[in-house]
Amino acid sequence: MSLRARLALVIALLAFLPNLVLALTLGLMGEGPWLPLLLWLLLLALVSALVGFFLAKGLLKPLEELARAVAYLSLKEGPVSELRLPAPKEPPPGEVALLRARFGELLERLRSLAEAREAFYGALAHDLKTPLLSAIRALEYLEKADGLGRERRVELLGQLREELSRAYRLVENLLALSRLEARTPQGETLNLRALAEDLLLRYREEAARRGIALSAEGGGLARGERLLVERALANLLDNALRHARARVRVRVEEGALAVEDDGPGLSLPLEALAQPFRQGGGNRGSAGLGLYTARRVAEAHGGRLSPCRGGLGGACLRLELPKASQL
Repeated sequence: MSLRARLALVIALLAFLPNLVLALTLGLMGEGPWLPLLLWLLLLALVSALVGFFLAKGLLKPLEELARAVAYLSLKEGPVSELRLPAPKEPPPGEVALLRARFGELLERLRSLAEAREAFYGALAHDLKTPLLSAIRALEYLEKADGLGRERRVELLGQLREELSRAYRLVENLLALSRLEARTPQGETLNLRALAEDLLLRYREEAARRGIALSAEGGGLARGERLLVERALANLLDNALRHARARVRVRVEEGALAVEDDGPGLSLPLEALAQPFRQGGGNRGSAGLGLYTARRVAEAHGGRLSPCRGGLGGACLRLELPKASQL
């Protein structure tokens, strides 16, 4: 039964029942024929139904107008920024006006999200294009430079690998963020020390090329999705290797991983550094997605990413995760 039908029925009953009681009372007290009384009751029922119908129609008119306005928005083509609720033909009741205001707030929220997503993709395309263009130019130079010596060729190949690695990290972080948006992380018991050592093996060659010593200490378990936790820790290691002078260390605790280095420390508060596509970060090709992704991974697991005090004198970031005992 529709809301209009229910409202009409309630109004009709409210109008008919008192008259029914009064008519039956008078009929029982009198000795007249019952046929006129029954006809009178039928007339009352008809009038009550008509009153209920027209009153319900009038009461629901502002709500129906709002429903048509929302339907108009769902059918309108064009960008989200241009979506607006049509103005009402007459001032609506307070409750409907409040509902219209809530719809307006929702549209404003959608416009903000659309603008943020547009800026996100625009900045991503720009930052992804930068390393790819650099890699293409390096390849074109290598293709035409016939008399290039071994030393110069190795240098150019190293630059090419670095540019492609930047692009790869961008894509990996974007995939991790997409996975976080699509579903809740899966929980499994992780050996954090083994996970850290596996990642350190992957970074050993790059660290040796930069003259940086890698180490891991401690041990502990946590619950989380392995691929996402690996991506978060890899981003912290990328950040540490980029700024370290000679040492990077991973401290493993129960339900947490801390990455520290002997570099100059954090240039800005973590809240500012963990914003995607921040300006002036100085990390060409990184797009600021590394720390942002690590923070989102921690929060999606019910943990957090926070600064900590390390023993190497540089930056120290702690990735907290649910402990293995937390089911």
